[in-house]
Amino acid sequence: MSTIFRRFSWLLLTAALSAAPLAAPLRAQAQTTEIRVAMLAPSALLWLHAIAKDQGFYAERKIAVKELIAGSSPTLLQAVSSGSVEAGMSLGDVVIRAIDQGAPVIMTGAILEKTVLRLVGGTGVSTIKELGGSTVTAGAVEGGTANMLRFQLQRAGVDPRSVKMVALTNSKDRVVALGNGQVKGALLIAPFDTMAEREKMPILDVYKEPYVQTPLIVNRPWAEKNRDAAVGLTKALQKAAVWIYDPANKQKAIDILASFTNVPADICAESYAFIVDQQKAIGRNLEVSAASLENIIKIDQAIGANPASSKPFDLSRYYDASYLAAK
Repeated sequence: MSTIFRRFSWLLLTAALSAAPLAAPLRAQAQTTEIRVAMLAPSALLWLHAIAKDQGFYAERKIAVKELIAGSSPTLLQAVSSGSVEAGMSLGDVVIRAIDQGAPVIMTGAILEKTVLRLVGGTGVSTIKELGGSTVTAGAVEGGTANMLRFQLQRAGVDPRSVKMVALTNSKDRVVALGNGQVKGALLIAPFDTMAEREKMPILDVYKEPYVQTPLIVNRPWAEKNRDAAVGLTKALQKAAVWIYDPANKQKAIDILASFTNVPADICAESYAFIVDQQKAIGRNLEVSAASLENIIKIDQAIGANPASSKPFDLSRYYDASYLAAK
């Protein structure tokens, strides 16, 4: 395994896994397979997961998802790669890099096939050009989201080298930093972007092209030995993706996100308007397109960053469509 994965602390995930066996999944009931799934803190990135739990889509597939919160995306990836957990909901660029370096993981679907991050301006900022020479945040200072912010600046004619990037991994902290002038611009995920809008902070830019922000990944050796469980996990989330686009389910979807993130429902309603109606960020069938991964690499190349992959592109290296195609 590359040294990139050994650089990150296990944080909360290690504690959660310390008492868990690393071999086969546990049996929660006689006919129910427990799957340990690593994920980040509750946000719209996990909306489909929240729906699948609430609506019983996991139970229909006779699986029980045990949530394990990781402190960072690389930590999450390492957990899935090592077999400490069976699956994860990660970030696309991290997965591409890991697979190229030999990590035994594969994408089985795209939970978000477009980004739900919006570039928000802070106090006194009205245009993206005003961010030149200022302090900004994308959460981390390196990686996919940081490169996305740099690309958005560059596309608007702002030299990304002129800005100072600071790390603020908590979305609520980014909203506070925008309000008190600590940063002039920030990438925010729903529903925190709406919270900033209500504080009179403007949306400056949105990247609208295909871009797998959140793929579902599984540990390959585990999935090969436990195919029914891996298919069940994938198909439950696929059903949630179809469910959320049914207008009859709109209010229930909003209520689920509000409960899951502990954010008022009226704010989550605006998140629905952006993510589902406008951006259509959730793939209707959970499929991963070639363009949605290639654009991650192209963004890295455009800003002169070390690209997520330098190999000739082959979609099947990163994505196995057979899990979605299964019955």
